[in-house]
Amino acid sequence: MFILSVKTSRRKLITYIVVLFTLLSIFILIFSSSLNKSQAVCPIGKYNLNAQDNEDRIEFLSQFGWEVSSEPIEISTISIPSEFNSTYEKYNNIQREQGLDLSKYHEKSCTRYTYQILNYTDPSQSVRANLLVLNGKVIGGDISSFSLNGFMHGFFDPNKTKV
Repeated sequence: MFILSVKTSRRKLITYIVVLFTLLSIFILIFSSSLNKSQAVCPIGKYNLNAQDNEDRIEFLSQFGWEVSSEPIEISTISIPSEFNSTYEKYNNIQREQGLDLSKYHEKSCTRYTYQILNYTDPSQSVRANLLVLNGKVIGGDISSFSLNGFMHGFFDPNKTKV
């Protein structure tokens, strides 16, 4: 059996507690700020992730030059699976390219807002913007076409070079 006895003054004990509390507070502050980030960075620049309401979501898409319908054409709840199959991995690769990562949200439910894009390069295609929103922040999404030979890419227009 091992017994440890420490003799310290009340003043030192209070100092140790204050230092420990301060370090713990700093750690919590740093950790919580990384979870609640309000910007993302993709290869062509930084962008704001705020999506509290419809106006914010339209503003989000306008950062990339998109003009969209004034209201979403569809709103649905999406559950992010606990494990990604190959399709989800490919979709998450699109997210990573634009500075996001859905793997942080395994087993979470988010809301998908779908908007009609009005100014896509080829107006003959029906192009939509999908935003995945959790707690008022965009966590993922895409620009896609429902044409027979459709496409899907990240938020930035591949024909442009700057956000």
